[in-house]
Parts: sequence; C-alpha cells; structure tokens
Amino acid sequence: MKKKNRQIIFLDIDGVLQPHGKQDRFSHDLDQLRIDLAAKYNNDEYLQMDKYDLGAIKYDWDKEAVERLRKLCVDVPAEIVISSDWRVFSPLSRLQDYFRLHDLDRFVTGVIEQLPGRNRCEEVTDYLKKNPDIRRFVILDDDSYWKFDQYYPRQFVHTHSIFDEESYKKALRILTKK
Repeated sequence: MKKKNRQIIFLDIDGVLQPHGKQDRFSHDLDQLRIDLAAKYNNDEYLQMDKYDLGAIKYDWDKEAVERLRKLCVDVPAEIVISSDWRVFSPLSRLQDYFRLHDLDRFVTGVIEQLPGRNRCEEVTDYLKKNPDIRRFVILDDDSYWKFDQYYPRQFVHTHSIFDEESYKKALRILTKK
C-alpha cells in the first residue's frame, strides 16, 4: 500500500550526482571492488554487476552532492524515483543495490517507465498520472533538452553539472512550500 501525500525527487544521475568527465574509477581495482561489495553486503549479486558502474558510483559520484541528496530525503522526507537513463539498463532492485553504496537505497522507491517515442518529460507526466498520491515533486536534471523548464518550471531544478548547495536549497523550497 502506497503512502498518501508522497514527496518525490525525480533523479537524473549524470550531471547531478556524477560530474561529467570524472573518471577516478579507472585508478582503482574494480574487480576487487565487486568482491569487497559482495562481502560487505552479503550479496553475491555485486559479483555480476558491471564493475565500471560500481566504480563510477563508488569513486566518481560527488560525495557532497550525495550528502545533499540524503539530507533532502531525510529532511522533507522524500522518496527518489529514478528518471536517469540508468533505469534503462538496470531494474529497480539493481538501482537500489547501487544506491546502497551511499546508504541511499531505502529512499529509492521507483523508476519512471521508459515509453517508446516519448521523452523524459512525458514519462514523468505519465508517472504522475499513474501515482495520484504524490503531493509534491521536484525534478533534478542537468539537461534542459527534456523541456522540464517549460512543462514543470516550478518543480525543475537545473543542476548544470552537479547537485550543489544552490540546487539543494531550491529543491528543498519546492518540496516544503506551504
């Protein structure tokens, strides 16, 4: 049973949590990372996951952006629905395993459905129609290509390259306005 009056963060990943061009993962042993994660979380699924995705999450995601996202989820409280292209290649359970690396898995509750021939903005609209229990939402995305600024100007936070302090404050205002 879903909660009523949910607050949702539609989350893009690249350009929000993962700065463009950051590739520290390649200076780490990513095979060992999979082994370490499988042991740490007692979950052999990590052994089958793409080591480059795991490396990106562990070493390339901006730690301050991740902490701002956590703070937003806790303070509002809010749930995360993945709108990023990462949803195309990973089911919800895998995305939750990914976010576990930053102790955010409990906040990841859904993904927007990929609809052939429709853009991300239309997919968010479809998600909202199918989930009338959503009270407030914010869209965190670095790309204005999806026209969120036109269709959802009051809910869109254009992160440009990272979920910085200014973006956090705007998202918090959107999700907590009376």
